[in-house]
Amino acid sequence: MDKYKTYLSFLIAKVQKNFKRHQISKLFSWQPLPELETGCTAIIAMCSRMPDVLGANLYCLNKNKWDGLKEVLITVDAEKGVLPSGFEDEIIKKFPQLKVTFLYYNRQQAEFTAKVNDPYIYSWLSWGTCMNHVSTKIVLIQDYDALVLSGKALEKRYHAFLESGAKIQGITWCKIGGFEAKDHLATTFEAFMDVNWIRTFPPVMGYNRVGLLKERKVDYDTYLDIQANHTPENQRTIIPMSEDELVHPSQMITQYMRFRNSPGKVLPCFAVTMIPFFYFISGQENAIINATQALQLGKLEYVDLLSDAVIFNFSQLDTKAVDFMLKLMVQALIGQGMKPFKELIDYGMALYKVCKTPPEQIWVGDFTTAQREWIKNASL
Repeated sequence: MDKYKTYLSFLIAKVQKNFKRHQISKLFSWQPLPELETGCTAIIAMCSRMPDVLGANLYCLNKNKWDGLKEVLITVDAEKGVLPSGFEDEIIKKFPQLKVTFLYYNRQQAEFTAKVNDPYIYSWLSWGTCMNHVSTKIVLIQDYDALVLSGKALEKRYHAFLESGAKIQGITWCKIGGFEAKDHLATTFEAFMDVNWIRTFPPVMGYNRVGLLKERKVDYDTYLDIQANHTPENQRTIIPMSEDELVHPSQMITQYMRFRNSPGKVLPCFAVTMIPFFYFISGQENAIINATQALQLGKLEYVDLLSDAVIFNFSQLDTKAVDFMLKLMVQALIGQGMKPFKELIDYGMALYKVCKTPPEQIWVGDFTTAQREWIKNASL
């Protein structure tokens, strides 16, 4: 099915996207690299406005590290100095096995991205910056809001990627933007990529593009154009990861930034309910308790969930979304071997109350047997 219903909307989107491509084409270029070594580098595009999410990401990655993972490169979406004092050193000291390196935008990049405020440009530029500093042949695009629950899954995927000779291996085929699974275009989240392959194309070719594929009007997401039009199908692969292996609440960062830019506005809000959980995994012991109190004290249209003056409007929150977010939280806790605790139950109850869930539907959602056992023990 076409992404754009009419040729007029297609042409307008195409012109707008091409203009952005022209604007960003000179933001950065590929720099010469030394001969790349065997192994994998995890690359992370970090949102500087939400530094406390990083700890949860790295905590899970560190627990599930495999021998092939040599280092982690993190590009912060702003100039150096934007992070809290001592933050870098604390992360590097906390996760020595990951060999973390922080990279930053230069002034031109920082000013332009802040002005345009396009999440696709942020990720494209941050991943590209990382790939200007890698020392390994393979990179893993580690999404900022992803929690890896199984290192064996990553290790198995990594070795399968090496043996396949493919250029990219995702965990699912793209099914948005006008694309279908049969197009065999791998999404970027938790994707393994061949560094030399992606660097044979000008950086701007990795950014989004509006165009045609098999006569369908489509919106190419990051690296999809390169896959679809410049890479043989047998070099594009996927190996799925189950909910036991990966928790990835899509839209968490995007939704937070929208509320930051428009406090209290009626906006999609389901994924931001995961942020206190990320803060908790990062080491903020009271993050969930504080979020629960904020929900209990505030009006649903005016909630300072994170105590950072970013005001959320939860009027669009519904029971189905709360069920799913709680399912992700419980699964992450089970995956990390964390014992049941009542504070998460209290947080869930506060969320259910916000969306006015009928009593008979509270904690009823699509939970697995193991998840229900964890919930039961946490409720005692």
